[in-house]
Amino acid sequence: MKGKLFYLLIGMVMNIGIMTAQTTKVRGVVFSEEDGEPVIGASVLVKGTNIGTVTGIDGTFEIDKVPSSAKTLIVSFVGTTSQDVTIASGVLRIVLKADLQALDEVLVVAYGSIKKSAFTGSAVVVSEEKLKTPAASFDKSMAGQVAGVQVVSSSGQPGSSSSFRIRGSGSLKASNEPLYVIDGVATTTTEYSTIADDQNSSSNILSSINPNDIESVTVLKDAAAAALYGSRAANGVVLITTKSGKGGKTKVSLNTQYSWASLAKAYETMNSAQYYRQLFSGYIDSGTSVDEANQQTQGAITHNPYNVANPLDANGQVASGAYTVVDTDWQDAVFRTAPTQDYNLSISGSSEKTSYFFSSGYTDQGGIAPAGDFKRYSGKANVNTQANSWLNAGLNVTFSHSIQNTTVAGSAGASPLNNALTFSNGVPVYVSDANGVPVLDASGNRQYNFTNPISRDFNPLAIPYMDTHRSKFYRLLASAYLDFTLLKGLDLKTVFAPDFVSTDEHRYWNKEHGNGPAYNGRIDKYHNVDLMYTSTNTLTYSNVFNNVHTVNAMAGMEYWQSAYETLYAGGRDLLGSMQELAAASGSFSPSSNTTKEVLISYFGRLEYAYSDKYNLSASLRTDGSSIFGSDTKWGTFWSVGASWRLKQEDFLKDIDAIDNLKLRLSYGTSGNKNGLERYASLGLWTVSSDYLYGSNAGAGHTQLANALLSWEKQGMFNVGVDFTFRKRFYGSVDYFYKTSDGLLYDYPLASSNGFKNITLNAAQTANSGFEFVLGADILTGEVKWNMSLNASVIKDKIRDLSGDDDVKMTAYQKIWSLGGSQYEFYMPTWAGVDSQTGNALWYVVGEDGNRTTTDVFGDATYEKQGRSTPNVYGGFTNTLSYKNFGLSVQLNYAVGGKLYDGLYATLMHDGAKMGTNLHIDALDAWTTPGKSANVPRFITNNASGSNSLSSRFLYDATNFKVKNVTLSYTLPKNLGAFSQVVSNAKVFGSVDNLFTWFTDDYRGYDDIDIYGVQGYSLYPSIPAPRTISIGANLTF
Repeated sequence: MKGKLFYLLIGMVMNIGIMTAQTTKVRGVVFSEEDGEPVIGASVLVKGTNIGTVTGIDGTFEIDKVPSSAKTLIVSFVGTTSQDVTIASGVLRIVLKADLQALDEVLVVAYGSIKKSAFTGSAVVVSEEKLKTPAASFDKSMAGQVAGVQVVSSSGQPGSSSSFRIRGSGSLKASNEPLYVIDGVATTTTEYSTIADDQNSSSNILSSINPNDIESVTVLKDAAAAALYGSRAANGVVLITTKSGKGGKTKVSLNTQYSWASLAKAYETMNSAQYYRQLFSGYIDSGTSVDEANQQTQGAITHNPYNVANPLDANGQVASGAYTVVDTDWQDAVFRTAPTQDYNLSISGSSEKTSYFFSSGYTDQGGIAPAGDFKRYSGKANVNTQANSWLNAGLNVTFSHSIQNTTVAGSAGASPLNNALTFSNGVPVYVSDANGVPVLDASGNRQYNFTNPISRDFNPLAIPYMDTHRSKFYRLLASAYLDFTLLKGLDLKTVFAPDFVSTDEHRYWNKEHGNGPAYNGRIDKYHNVDLMYTSTNTLTYSNVFNNVHTVNAMAGMEYWQSAYETLYAGGRDLLGSMQELAAASGSFSPSSNTTKEVLISYFGRLEYAYSDKYNLSASLRTDGSSIFGSDTKWGTFWSVGASWRLKQEDFLKDIDAIDNLKLRLSYGTSGNKNGLERYASLGLWTVSSDYLYGSNAGAGHTQLANALLSWEKQGMFNVGVDFTFRKRFYGSVDYFYKTSDGLLYDYPLASSNGFKNITLNAAQTANSGFEFVLGADILTGEVKWNMSLNASVIKDKIRDLSGDDDVKMTAYQKIWSLGGSQYEFYMPTWAGVDSQTGNALWYVVGEDGNRTTTDVFGDATYEKQGRSTPNVYGGFTNTLSYKNFGLSVQLNYAVGGKLYDGLYATLMHDGAKMGTNLHIDALDAWTTPGKSANVPRFITNNASGSNSLSSRFLYDATNFKVKNVTLSYTLPKNLGAFSQVVSNAKVFGSVDNLFTWFTDDYRGYDDIDIYGVQGYSLYPSIPAPRTISIGANLTF
């Protein structure tokens, strides 16, 4: 017995030794890919065992006695993609990537949040990383990021706004912009700029938000997601969540960026020699002598670009010894390389009961057009605290001050953009002698030339700096809340949020050149103040019964008010160059205006989930608006939704290939009043000195009353499916059908009424479409590659026009027809060039449908030419990383749709505007009978109207844009003293708007957004520039 016991003990000791020899110790540190910070509390498990641990406060972990047979660790954390990491010697460095498809992700929704797995609506979250482009406002970075969302930036003016279209346009007259909600507070999208109509200026309310302060942007697209915002949610809702303190210890972050912006592509216009010859040939063909043709050509240009008086002979050949001394590339001269600098400093952290986030930022963005720029100073403070077990409180304050100098745009004579296109290259920038040498003034300085054939007394490089168009913008948005826990699961939250907006606009025209001499100098000053506040009270109940029944209920009341005041004063006959009203000896009629708007709302929401499989939701909201008539002030809006998590069912639970499969279904209604004047339902009289009564100001009747004016109402049906396969492939498919009824429509009146029209709720439209999202983690090892693609197919249809079958919209060359799109082009069809005469031809459609041609534009038949909106559009993003390197490439695309290039039409005038520059395509003009040509003959003072509005200048808008390319490098953690001070450092370089490829032979700027949603422009706007950026993000 003793022998057996002895051998047993020996065996146990030997086994222990063997076991010890077969285990090892594994150490490592886990970081977040998003910010490079250590991940606290991440799970680290030895695959195939129950051996594991969690990371500490510095992200480190250590596991003893790991079997030597073990090869892999499984590392996971909430909101990230779990990583399979190969066990190796030394300290493992593990980076966790955010899992945007995680079912436990919490979505920010109306008046609260909800787990993504329980959500019944359609919403998309855009993370902070995807918003990091060299733009002054986040809206510029949203293009191509979200299926069903079309973002159009109609101007490259720094600080300008973008147009959002969520699932198409639902209104004909009112605004189609979505509702913006910042940290739970609905905000205005009012255009505060008074002089924006001719300046390319815009007091973009979104530019008051520093993009570096944004944590995420959530787009609510269907009624189940947005209906709780009621009358303001018809066009969708954009929820902006700004940063708050988290992560325990205090973190200091410094982000810096420097950029250079330039024009990506210009119109190809004739040089001075080509243009001179083109005009000269036109005069010769009309029977003018050589000497007179040279004189008339120089007169049309207003300068002689050659060194001799008669540079061309009868055959258009250059005389011996003649050469050009002036050849100004006006587009190159006007558009400049513009620098931008951006600095942001933030301090954040949290203790057991209090979190804090403080930031300050400075942006100085130059514009590629003369005198245009945008400066912003911003600051933010967000503090939240748990005062005791039953009370949480918080204060969130954002301040912004911006200064925007704008470049005159459009057709204005002072527009450097218009001048850059239309000035001939034969016009010099500076006053020059016969040899093209600048003539200096008494002080030895070059003198700007103000003589040209287009805009007399203008110079596009001088006037922008001699005149002033400046807007100063101030905004203070604050939100304070108290959250009381009344009982377990029952909370009362009260929020008060003031929003103060003030703008000061200053316009000055010098008295020497440009527009100013007509007034002997002019100054205009505008002051606008909008004081808004929101008071919201919500009661929320949440509980789980028997571990399977989850109930969430919320009821609330909200009061919103806006008091808006405007003031104008202007003067003329200025003293010298002083830019103050006191320097004016003459004045314009001053004006002021005060308006007020109130919205009172009652709302509620009920959510039910059973066994984490079946989810139901319902919401109801009643709004009362001061805008509408006494009988129509109140509107009620509602939604219902359901979702089914099929993956949780027994018949799918054990299929490993399917990680998530969820069906969603919803229907709801919402309203629209955006864009309406505040007293739209009332009969208005305007008091002004324009209506003199004797020597006193009088009043004029300017608006008819309409007591029945009411909300535009929309109903939306949505069905969708979300899926994830093999933890690698994920996506969603949605179908929606949206009807819009009671749309505001300007109904024409008989002239005997004294008014052209009255606004009625009379029209109906419908939008329908599909949205596709597909993502994949193609590679997940040392080299990581993520791909995401979204596509949208949306069509709109007009269902009712209050009895009208066709309404011609001449402003954008559109026609509204029953069953058609509101974006349908309507113009004559181009038939080419008559090979015998060289005349332009258009089609004529007879009553019998037969098509013939005519060279008289007035006889041509107007026809539908297709819509401006694309058939399919979306974005395609690839993100790759290897060790410390990262690369992302974003492509945006649009297939179908048309655009009218009115700028190209201006440059193809075929002699109608002698002195106006020409595109090089005009060199291919018809010359002899029998010659086949695509460009009509060039003759002096051409009256054929060959460049009139027709399909000649209508292009297929299909395009593919390389929107952004970013390459980054995260510095290693072992850089000695540097790493002891800087916990994370990343440097990067990027190119924005790199290149656009068009399927059609489009001649214009590398940015079709300037044509807007209507796809139509006759006059130039600043295109979005190509921007090269470098920067660094440091965390201390």
